[in-house]
Amino acid sequence: MEIIVVGSGVIGLTTAIALQEAGHEVQIFTKDLPKDTVSAVAGAIWMPFHVEPVERVNHWSMVSYAIFEKMAADASNGVTMVDFLTLHAGSELPDWLGAVPIGRYRKAAVGELPPGYQHGFVTIVPMIETPIYLPFLQKKFMENGGKQTVCEVKNLAEVSTQVDFVVNCTGLAAGKLTGDKDVFPIRGQILKVENNLPGMAYLSDDDGPNALAYIFPRRDCTVLGGTAQVTNDDESPNEEDAVEILRRCSNLLPVLSTAVVKSVTVGLRPGRKTIRLEREPATNIIHNYGHGGGGYTVSWGCALEVVGLLGS
Repeated sequence: MEIIVVGSGVIGLTTAIALQEAGHEVQIFTKDLPKDTVSAVAGAIWMPFHVEPVERVNHWSMVSYAIFEKMAADASNGVTMVDFLTLHAGSELPDWLGAVPIGRYRKAAVGELPPGYQHGFVTIVPMIETPIYLPFLQKKFMENGGKQTVCEVKNLAEVSTQVDFVVNCTGLAAGKLTGDKDVFPIRGQILKVENNLPGMAYLSDDDGPNALAYIFPRRDCTVLGGTAQVTNDDESPNEEDAVEILRRCSNLLPVLSTAVVKSVTVGLRPGRKTIRLEREPATNIIHNYGHGGGGYTVSWGCALEVVGLLGS
C-alpha cells in the first residue's frame, strides 16, 4: 500500500520504517526535519516516563526494548545497553518494572545509593544517543526507498485522499491538527555538560527529594535534567531551571558541582492523559501521538501496532 506518515520525530521515523519493512511504500510529510523536532532534545533512555495506559505502554515498551537490545550490537546506531540506577522514595515496585525482561533488574544495594536514599533499582536498559540515532533512522528510511517532503499538513482528510493510509505522528501539533483538546505541552529543559568528569553514571530520581534529576552520559556530552512542566509552552531556556537542575544532579553526584555547561536546551513533550494509537473510525487515518516523555521507549511497539491496524 501507499502510505503517508505525517511527522518526522522518533515516532514518525520509526513508524515509517516499520511500515516499509512490512512491504509498504511510504512517504513522510513533515514541517520539521528530525534534527529540529522535540525528539532531538530528548534524554532518550528507555523508561516509560509518566505515560498511560500502563498495560499498553508496558507492552509497547517491552517490544521496543527487545528491538533496541538487538540494535545495541551495532555501536554505529547510537544504541547501547547500560546499567541505570533509578532512585525511589518508597520500596514498592514501580509500574514500569512490568516492562523489564526477567533478570534485567535488581534492587540497589545500600552502598550504591546516594546519601539520603533507601530504595532504588538497577536496571539494564537501552540508552539512545539522539545525535546518532535520529540520522541513523532517517538514513535507513531513505535507503528503504522512502521519500520526504517538507511541508505543514493542515488537513489530514485532504491528505488521506492521496494514498491508502495516512498515519498521524505529529506529536504536540496533533492537538491543533485534530482538534484534540486532551493534548498539552510538557516543558522539558536539559543541560549538556562537558564529558570530562570521573565517576559518571546513569542515574535518576523520579519521585524523591531531587526529582526530576537525571544524569545520562553520552559520547558527545553528559545530559542533565530535567523538568516536566505541564501546560508550559515556553521554549526559551530558563536560568532558574538550569541552576536547579545542576543543583539536584550535584546532590546525586557531587562531582557535577564543577561541571562545565555546554548548552541549555528546551523541548515541548507531547502530553496527553493516554497515548492515542488507533484507527479513526470509517477513515483511512491512523493516529499515533501523545507519548509524553516516553516516545523513544514505546516507539517500536507503537510502530508495529500501527502496521497491525492497517488491516483493522
